[in-house]
Amino acid sequence: MENLKYEYLHDKRSKPHIWHAERKVKNGVPDEMRNLHFHRCVEIHYVTAGSERVRVENETMIADEDDIVFIHNYYRHDDAAITDHGKYVMIIPFAFGNDFDGRLKKETLPPLLSDKEFNRTLKPIFTLLAEQKTVPPLVLKGYLNVILGSLFDHYPLLPLEGDSSMMFLASVLGYIDENYASPLTLESISEKFGYNKCYFSRVFNRYIGENLNNYVNLVRLQRLVPMAREGTAQISSLAFACGFDSLSTFYRCFNKVYGCSPKTYFAGKAQA
Repeated sequence: MENLKYEYLHDKRSKPHIWHAERKVKNGVPDEMRNLHFHRCVEIHYVTAGSERVRVENETMIADEDDIVFIHNYYRHDDAAITDHGKYVMIIPFAFGNDFDGRLKKETLPPLLSDKEFNRTLKPIFTLLAEQKTVPPLVLKGYLNVILGSLFDHYPLLPLEGDSSMMFLASVLGYIDENYASPLTLESISEKFGYNKCYFSRVFNRYIGENLNNYVNLVRLQRLVPMAREGTAQISSLAFACGFDSLSTFYRCFNKVYGCSPKTYFAGKAQA
C-alpha cells in the first residue's frame, strides 16, 4: 500500500461538521496531491467556485463549480486546487446514527456527482448548515437525510470496492465499531482475523498511526460523547457501558483526545 495517513482529527468528532473552505494556487500553478488519507467518516464536497482535482481510491477526477464529490468512509482520498476555488466540506461521523448507515455498508455513490442543475437544488442546505453555527441535533439529522436521500435517489449506486489491504483494514475497524463495548485486546482481534499478534500490531500501527488500544478507546469515546450529552446517565456508568475497564483509563483517554476533563468539556458544550 502507498504512503497513507489515517486522519484522526475527523474521527474524534461525534457530530457532523460543515464549513466553507477556500484555497488559492500559488503563482497560477496547480497544487500537487500529496496527502492521501482515509477516515471512518463520510466526506462530501460541494464546489462553489473554481476547480479542484480529487482522487478517491484509484480514480482521479476534476470537480468544477456546482459538482459534488462523495467520499465513502474508509475510502482513500486526496485533493488539490487546480484554480483558486471554494467549496463546502461536510464531514459525517460514522457514529452519528444516520438513517443511511445500513445502505452505506453495501454500496456507495459515484465519487463525482456532476448533474449541476440538480446539485444546485441542494446548495441552500449546504449554505445554511455552514453559516448557522448551532443546529438542533434532530434538525441537523433531518437536513443530512434530505441531502443523502436526494443524492441516493438521483444518482446510480455502486457496490463497495477497494484494494485487499484497505478492505482488510475496513473489516478490522468495522469489527471494532460493532464490538467496542466488549473487551477488545490485541490478542483477541488478531486471533479473530487469523494473524500473529506481533505482525497484526505492526500493520495496524503503520496504517492507523496509533496502537490498537488507543484506537479502540477513541471509538468508545466517540460513542460515549453523544450519549453523555443527553444527560440520561452518569458519565461513569456510560464509561463502563462503552467498554472502558476503569475510570482512570477513561479519564486519561478523554483528556488526551479532548484536552480537558469530561466535566469541563460538557459544561462548555452546555454554554455554547
